Amino acid sequence: MSDLDGVTTMCQEAIDAGVVPGICLSFGRARGESQRCVLGSAALEPTRRAMSMDTHFDLASLTKVLATTWLTMVRWQEGLDIDAPLESLLPGYYPPDKAGLSIRLLLAHAAGLPSGLRLRDQLSANKVTEPSTRRDAMEHFVHAPMKAGPAEASLYSDIGPILVGDLLERLDGTLRLDELCCRHLYSPAQMSSTGFLPVTASEPRVQPDDCAATENCPWRGRVVSGQVHDENAFLLDGVAGHAGLFAPLPDLEHVARLLLTPTDTGPITGRGLAEFTRQQQIVEGSTRALGWDTAHQGCPGGDKFSERAFGHTGFTGTSIWIDPVQEIYVVLLTNRVHPTRQNERFLAFRPRLHDVIVESLIR
Repeated sequence: MSDLDGVTTMCQEAIDAGVVPGICLSFGRARGESQRCVLGSAALEPTRRAMSMDTHFDLASLTKVLATTWLTMVRWQEGLDIDAPLESLLPGYYPPDKAGLSIRLLLAHAAGLPSGLRLRDQLSANKVTEPSTRRDAMEHFVHAPMKAGPAEASLYSDIGPILVGDLLERLDGTLRLDELCCRHLYSPAQMSSTGFLPVTASEPRVQPDDCAATENCPWRGRVVSGQVHDENAFLLDGVAGHAGLFAPLPDLEHVARLLLTPTDTGPITGRGLAEFTRQQQIVEGSTRALGWDTAHQGCPGGDKFSERAFGHTGFTGTSIWIDPVQEIYVVLLTNRVHPTRQNERFLAFRPRLHDVIVESLIR
């Protein structure tokens, strides 16, 4: 049995056991052919749809690294000071408790912000079409109460990337985050199928049936497909620094190879990658880089990656891991929250799968 056969069997057994409805998987080395596995269903309800190579996934928190962090890295290479106080970048915009924070603290999850806010308890899903909703939602995050002082604790927070995405928009002054990412990241990187899906778009870039379904959402009263699963990102019109990005497997396979083979110029450089993927060591014991997490014992990527590996996960069941030492990558896309987020068996399956894949690549 080949390595791919063993991985495929493991994935099919997980689908048969109800761990996930479907899987799109790609893994391989920096150069050479990728090994791919596409199995199961993109949706189980209201009607069953088969998974395909072109199925678009709600990447959830992969947005943090493949949109917000990446765009920040490009801006940093152009001269943006990520250690400057926010007040100096946007004078008069931030409340006193956030004026002294920096982009570095926000992206390293060391700013002292709470994990997030449940705006669905305060704002109706029906109000998303109102022009003021995105602005009102952002105000909640700008004025969110702090949970700790800067650099006092490592607290994983959606609010940090949300504030950074908002900052990048305001510094540009013309384009929204989705437009900035398309112009400065996905177009030059030749990732034509990657982008946000604004809730209020009159002509969606991708149709719902082309996407992996996520949750049968009680707040929205329907199965969500082709629209961001995260409720806070939904209230931000599907365009936010922490969630909202959609892409199919081939585009993520492509960016994984770019991350393994950075150049001196272009959207992913060796200089930028070195700075943004190293452990920041702002808080003792934290494994966080800038946006990215790094490999460590017991991490979602398993225990077989090298210490220099970096990656991230998404709540919907997505992940990407890059190992520059072993020169390998793994992109795993699932719809594990379909039809309910209460199914958490995937969380134990994911590191085991990564361990099997990495062992097959390095043996």
